[in-house]
Amino acid sequence: MERQIAFDKLAREDRMVRMRAREVAESKISQGLPPFPGLSSRDSIKERAHGIMVGEMQAMEGAGRTVYDFPDAPWEFSLDMARQVWDESRHVEIYIRLLEHLDGYIGEFPETTILWRCACAEDAAARVAGVNRGLEGLACDVFNQLVYIGKKIGDPILERAVDFVLADEITHVRMGSKWLTKLTEGDPERRRKAIEFQETIDERFNLGGARQLGDHEVVPISIATEARKLAGFTDEEIERLIKSTQRSQVY
Repeated sequence: MERQIAFDKLAREDRMVRMRAREVAESKISQGLPPFPGLSSRDSIKERAHGIMVGEMQAMEGAGRTVYDFPDAPWEFSLDMARQVWDESRHVEIYIRLLEHLDGYIGEFPETTILWRCACAEDAAARVAGVNRGLEGLACDVFNQLVYIGKKIGDPILERAVDFVLADEITHVRMGSKWLTKLTEGDPERRRKAIEFQETIDERFNLGGARQLGDHEVVPISIATEARKLAGFTDEEIERLIKSTQRSQVY
């Protein structure tokens, strides 16, 4: 098996259409559509759910690669990553069912590969910092907002299913924090580089200012401060993330 497999070699069914995130955004803008789906209608919620389903699939693949890519890592590390593969596979199934609930289907929207390309750090500590703390932290924001929207529109299936997945994501973030600490113990330089990698992921997934601290119904992605605290983020880390989103809005 190859190490660090390229995104364009990921196995996909013919019904999946793969595009770069920039190409998707440019195509939408050319049609007078917002580049990032909001949550103002059932169709926009469906598009968001499809994007999450794709993200969960790539997260499953990424966790599996982590098990393979670091054979010399502690056994408990590999066990945690294998558990995450199982979790992400359940999440994919849940979001497939949610798409059906929302009258959608797999392949209705393009698959972007930005998540996979952010999940291939060469160092195990950077991998869990970027994926478990960066990308799964983003998932906490997105899912917490969807739970609120599901409750607001009176859709208990959307609300409860996403809340169920959110509980797993909080666990994955805590798992990342644990292994970031253990893998960099006694090596402050390795920890610094891993955290820097996480911060580049956070910057990229602010999506030009889409992620902000604000009301669920006003901002495209609202930062879930309470969920992040449950996941083990410190007040200082959350404040740093908020500041990074403010910088992103100028792009």
